[in-house]
Formats: sequence, structure tokens, C-alpha cells
Amino acid sequence: MLHSPHMQRDDIEERLREVGAELQARGVSGEIVIVGGAFMTLVLRSREATKDVDAYFDPSSAAAIREAVALVAARHDLPDDWLNDAVKGFFASVPETNLWAEFPGLKVDAVTPAYMFAMKAAAARPGDIEDIRSLATHLGITSSEAGLAVVSAHVPERLLTARTRLLLEELFEAGA
Repeated sequence: MLHSPHMQRDDIEERLREVGAELQARGVSGEIVIVGGAFMTLVLRSREATKDVDAYFDPSSAAAIREAVALVAARHDLPDDWLNDAVKGFFASVPETNLWAEFPGLKVDAVTPAYMFAMKAAAARPGDIEDIRSLATHLGITSSEAGLAVVSAHVPERLLTARTRLLLEELFEAGA
């Protein structure tokens, strides 16, 4: 699978189950919060696949989670960072979450769709436009003002950029 740039929904779920089994074998209970492409693939189901699983790891079990991820990666010829916590620096506030799945050894939460919309819009990356459109549709957001209100509810004002505002204006003027 190392040669395939994307992981399908069922593959991700099975790999997460394996991470949980590795944790359980060590007597550890881990918890992660999924975001990004994994959120779009697993929770919103607006995509068929994602290249990796971005998540926030509970700090008390983060080291054990990384070890379990490495074992699962080696077993399935996956990149070492197929499940990673590089996103931890992007949380502007404590995210609202919902339980997505609970496997023996691993609880998997997901941010709310509104929080995911706010994260993607605040990042304002061109590659996120389709995800932002999907989230806006899911949330019933039909104007840049409504989109900005959702972003402002989750992202501190000091982190909002003109780029975010422009992206939302362009997105809704073009007709999401």
C-alpha cells in the first residue's frame, strides 16, 4: 500500500482497529480526534479516500499510540506517518467532538462538522476548496456571512486572515 497515495475508508477503519488492539495488548487505552481528509472520508463520507489520517492524540497515550501506529505501518507497508498528530498545532481552540468509533484499546472522536469547516476555512488552502464546499452544504451555509460566523465561533479573531474572508466571499459568490 506504500505505493498507493490514498487509503480507502474500510482500510482506515481496519488499521485504526489494529492500533487499538496493539494498545490493548499493552494495557493502554488511547484516544484520538480525527480531522482533515480522514474526517471528510470517514465522518462526512464526501470522499472515497485520503492520503493519511490527521488526528489529535490524547497526550497521556500519545507515545503508545505512535508505537502502535509504527507497528501497523510496518505490518501493512504503510508510510510511518499514515496516522499522525502533526495537526496538533492547528487547533485554535479546544475542539467540539463527537464519538465516531470505539475499538478495544482506542476511542476515536471526530471534530464537529462546524469545527472542521472553521479549520479548513481558516487555513484557506486552495486544495481545501472542495472540502469547504462539502462542509458548507452539509451545514446549510449559503453565504460568506454565515460561513464567517461559523469560523468566528471556533477561531479567535486574531487568527482570522483577509485570505479566509476572501476565500469565503469567492466561494459563495461563485455559488457553492
